[in-house]
Amino acid sequence: MTIVTIDRKPVRVAARRYVGPFGEPLGKFWRNVVTPWLADNGLVDCPRFGVPLDNPLSTPPDQCRYDCCVELPLGLGVADASETTVPGGKYAVTPFKGTGAQIGAAWEGFVRGCMASGMKMDVARPAFEHYPRGATLDSKTGVFVCELCLPIEERTG
Repeated sequence: MTIVTIDRKPVRVAARRYVGPFGEPLGKFWRNVVTPWLADNGLVDCPRFGVPLDNPLSTPPDQCRYDCCVELPLGLGVADASETTVPGGKYAVTPFKGTGAQIGAAWEGFVRGCMASGMKMDVARPAFEHYPRGATLDSKTGVFVCELCLPIEERTG
C-alpha cells in the first residue's frame, strides 16, 4: 500500500446526509440520490468528498452517518443541502480502486498502515474519501476510484 502525506486546504462543500449501513446501501444513495442532485445543480464535474461520521466497527449499522459532499464553486450555494467545510491540514493519503463492499477493509488496512508507520490520527478532524474531478465509476461492475484521506497530527521537533 502506498501512503503519502500531503497538506490539504479547507474546502467549502454542500453535503447530503446519509444514515444507515455503509457498503452497497451507501453506494445506492450516491447513485440514486446524490448523483441526480449533482446533475440538477450543475455540479457533476466538481470534486466530491465522502465523510464518514461514525466508526462502523463501534456504531450500529442503522445509526452510521456519512456526508456525501461536493466542492462548491466560489459564490455558489445550493438548495436541499447543508453547507460545511472539509477541514484542511496534514493528511495521510492512499489511492483506492474497488467497490463499496471492499472499501471498509481498505480503510482498516490503511489506518493500520498509518499507525504502524508512527503516524497519529488527529481526532479533531474527520477522515474522508476524496473523489477528484474525473474520478471514475464503472456502472456495470461498481468499481470506483478515490483517495482515502486520514487526518494526522503535525510532527513537532
